[in-house]
Amino acid sequence: MRRLSSLASPHASQSMQKRFPQSQSLSPNDEAAAGFDWNDLKYFLAVARHGGLSRAALQLDTSASTVSRHIGALEKRLNMRLFVRLSTGYLLTDAGSELFDRVAEVERSTQAVERRSSVAAEADKVTGLVRLAASDSMGVHLVTARLPLLQQRHPGLRVELVLGHAKADLTRREADLALRMLDPAVPTSQADHVMHRVASVPFSLYVSSGLVRGTAIDTVDWARLPHISWDHSWRHLPVAQWLAQTFADQPPPVFTSNSAMAQMVAIAAGMGVGVLPDYLARTDTSLVRLAVDTSVLARDLWLIYHRDLRSSRRVQAMRQFIEEMLPGALNHPITPTASAAVP
Repeated sequence: MRRLSSLASPHASQSMQKRFPQSQSLSPNDEAAAGFDWNDLKYFLAVARHGGLSRAALQLDTSASTVSRHIGALEKRLNMRLFVRLSTGYLLTDAGSELFDRVAEVERSTQAVERRSSVAAEADKVTGLVRLAASDSMGVHLVTARLPLLQQRHPGLRVELVLGHAKADLTRREADLALRMLDPAVPTSQADHVMHRVASVPFSLYVSSGLVRGTAIDTVDWARLPHISWDHSWRHLPVAQWLAQTFADQPPPVFTSNSAMAQMVAIAAGMGVGVLPDYLARTDTSLVRLAVDTSVLARDLWLIYHRDLRSSRRVQAMRQFIEEMLPGALNHPITPTASAAVP
């Protein structure tokens, strides 16, 4: 995760110094303002966003004691309590909320300047680092293996792949672009982001060939087999909801995980049936696709980036590569559904 180091820069400090002296509630005396360390604000923002010292320290790649020291110094200089300390975490006081709104506004402004500066610095060259955020399975099985094609096209371009299900914050430059699967029925316009629809991602119900050996696929009583699903933190996913409804009269899942690749391994090992994106399932020939209508689970795949990066040659090079490569990769023939018995 990107650090909020821009707030420690001289330009950011000058911008904030122009804003805060106007508020007596945030700068109670000239002596405190004169000794103000603007670097404390990145620690303040991290704690406010994550609700605690440990998670803020993880984001900033430092220790919880260091974060606590900066928060204490900030409160002392401002002569006010910014957080309520609870056993469950840190909550903003009214004064802390007021400070957060003002500092976040300055942070957004400096980040916008950074984005535009990086675009201007590129000139006519496609060089430097471009960061793409994607889910684990998509990044590993669809993107990584095809990156040599991008490397051949743009030898000076370096790629950082940010993997995980949590959405990377494009405004805060946690990534330059992101591949996200969205429900086709959900509105897709976002004021600060440019969105390009790449393709549709189909999902199917799969089982290990060993679990149904000797049985015709179209006669498998799959609804009575054990099933595999997403863990509790991802129960809101359409796939998880479909599985919960489909197996409502059956025992709970025998295995859950926050990783589609882990679920695939469990299905292939014969633990039960489960839903996988077809592009992932076809990487394991031991999986058999069941004759079940799962078309409702299809999701639109979108490539998203901040509007300030529209002129970035790095971003546009990655966009062109993704739009050329991914539709074909997603439509690659998957392991065929057989009506004959599995040997």
